Amino acid sequence: MPNGMMGSLYRGSEWIMRIAYVNFLWLAFTLFGLIVLGVIPATVATLAVIRKWFMGETDIPILKTFLTVYKDGFIKVNILGLLLGIAIFIVYVDFLFLNTLDGMFRIVMNIALITIVFLLFIIIVYIFPVYVHYRLKLLDYIKHALIIGILNPLPTLLMIIGLLVLYQVFVYVPGLILFFGVSLICITLMGPAYISFRKVEIKKWGVEVNKAEESH
Repeated sequence: MPNGMMGSLYRGSEWIMRIAYVNFLWLAFTLFGLIVLGVIPATVATLAVIRKWFMGETDIPILKTFLTVYKDGFIKVNILGLLLGIAIFIVYVDFLFLNTLDGMFRIVMNIALITIVFLLFIIIVYIFPVYVHYRLKLLDYIKHALIIGILNPLPTLLMIIGLLVLYQVFVYVPGLILFFGVSLICITLMGPAYISFRKVEIKKWGVEVNKAEESH
């Protein structure tokens, strides 16, 4: 491998190709799952590949890793997605209902609902990184996502900032979405999430190897 500037350019182009390749896999397997059933398993598989990168396993077989997670978790992650969809729908209906109210009661309920929306947002951004990092019972993913997100406000803030930055980039350069959109979003979520996981694990087990982590 070349050194110096050429080496940096080579490694940079290699990572660009990897990120674009994973994004292509996401598109292909989202379509393979007829979009509705494919989008969440494909997103989870993308997160699983990116998690491996953050763990230092940069030479993993990308397609094999992606396919394994996609197939093994197809039903489970779609159930999680359905539960999140139901929760989002209920919150949306509640907002519509609150618009019919007046007075102090409406203000109090709006504050409560905004709090619920914030907690739901934490669950949404953490739940699938949690899924690819731990093996838990179905509903425990929701609980762990919420707890880890709340206990790690800085990584959670980094997620929010990262998503806002990506939004601005995609607004000005929409062509990037096709080639890098989902991959960059998953990197933005998985990076801070992985930091959160390691902090939790270090607090629980010190410097020992993570005992709860189970690679998918």
